[in-house]
Amino acid sequence: MTNNTYETELSLIDKAKYGDSTSFELLFHQYSPIVLHIKEKYFLRGYELDDWLQEGRVSFFNTIANYDSERHITLGKFFQTNFQNRVCSLIRREMAFKRRSDLFSNSLEAMQEENSDCERLFMTKHGGPHEMAVLKEDCERYCSDLSGFEAQVFRHFFAGKDSAEIATILNCDRSKVLNAISRCRSKFEQRVSHDR
Repeated sequence: MTNNTYETELSLIDKAKYGDSTSFELLFHQYSPIVLHIKEKYFLRGYELDDWLQEGRVSFFNTIANYDSERHITLGKFFQTNFQNRVCSLIRREMAFKRRSDLFSNSLEAMQEENSDCERLFMTKHGGPHEMAVLKEDCERYCSDLSGFEAQVFRHFFAGKDSAEIATILNCDRSKVLNAISRCRSKFEQRVSHDR
């Protein structure tokens, strides 16, 4: 980069820092190939090109806001590092969500084969094992509705333990566990009916 080009870029960076959207767009257009390059290296479920570019713009905005030419790093390298870190954070968040939702995953065949309390928990008035596939999505939001104790009971109940076993594990009365199971069932039915 020639000295004149470098000075022009620094001028655009200063203008963009103070809200000049034209300068921002000129710089982002120049460095948008970094977004496309990182897009080829990583996969984010549900992200299309527009989503990648939007994430790139947000990251580029933060890059410009924090850029210091005295640190002897180019804007492009600084942006690449920041954007790659942002993408890795999104991937970590997606994987954490996937791990959490995997707790509630079960194959349809396994659900049909077992006639457990767990299966009855998810039955609605008009459903059966085939509805389980549809209701799986609601499970992910369902957990946030539960209290700490209800979540513990649910986890054991979902694993196939009966109320007596759960009471022993949690060192509490069986009636307390049965009440928690009932509340779990009610909250689930409320969540399903509310989301539809």
